[in-house]
Amino acid sequence: MRRWEAWWNHSALIAVSLTGVVYGVFKYFVPSPDPDSRAGHPLQPWLMKTHILIAPFAIFGIGLILRRHALARLRTGEVNGRRTGAAMLWIFTPLVLSGYVVQMLVSRSATRAVGWTHAALGLIFILGYAVHPRRRTAGDTGRDEQELKIWAPWNHPVEPDPSVQDPDVPVERMGGAP
Repeated sequence: MRRWEAWWNHSALIAVSLTGVVYGVFKYFVPSPDPDSRAGHPLQPWLMKTHILIAPFAIFGIGLILRRHALARLRTGEVNGRRTGAAMLWIFTPLVLSGYVVQMLVSRSATRAVGWTHAALGLIFILGYAVHPRRRTAGDTGRDEQELKIWAPWNHPVEPDPSVQDPDVPVERMGGAP
């Protein structure tokens, strides 16, 4: 994983986790000082909006992790961090789906059930993220996407076909030959 990807992932996941935890505490555990308000704290609506706005960045980051880190490690048989990494990936899908579904529900009981499910999955994800290894250990092979050269069109240049090439347009051949 490249440095910018690691920073993106850590920043987005920490931000979405912090806003989610604080929002959950305000929503479920802080009594409302105003009897006419449904919000437990005046910042609760802002935290929810911030959490919802940051979530797509975390989802994008998990996509980066999946392609550039997790699949490469699984392909090489890497064992360091496999359990926590796989658990986080499996938990992430229902976590995201419950986060979107909870916004669409109307029934109070369904909203509450999905909200608690989302909160529980989020806490499990945070726990997995906290214990997932960050640094390579002696048993870590260190083989990731740079060494594996995961297939992508930009990793596989194609020689131009001379039969369809305009003879007046110069073409640079692979290897630097004109």
